[in-house]
Amino acid sequence: MAYAKVRDEHSLRSRLRAGREQRGAIYQSWWVLLFIAACSVVYFNSIGKKNEVIASLDKHLGALEGEKASLLQEKEDLLLQINSQSDPAWIQLTLMKGLGLVPEGQLKVYFYSDNE
Repeated sequence: MAYAKVRDEHSLRSRLRAGREQRGAIYQSWWVLLFIAACSVVYFNSIGKKNEVIASLDKHLGALEGEKASLLQEKEDLLLQINSQSDPAWIQLTLMKGLGLVPEGQLKVYFYSDNE
């Protein structure tokens, strides 16, 4: 029985000593924990800035894609106009709209408002 008592006291002392050694190791390596915390702060700050830049670039990309679509539509319209310049009906329509000319045999009519 005395042997069991000594063994229990020895076990209790060794557990207390192990707990003190663990706390001592943490107290001795405080600078490592501080370094890890500082690195974490820098990392999360840079991630936030990166996300802001990505959002800004996505917005700019959307605007450029919209502008590209409108410019492609304008290009297509201009190509159709260029290709139809040899068509006599298109030439006649252009002369009527742009210069106000009227084909032979047709009558030109003006409408005036009371303000003129």
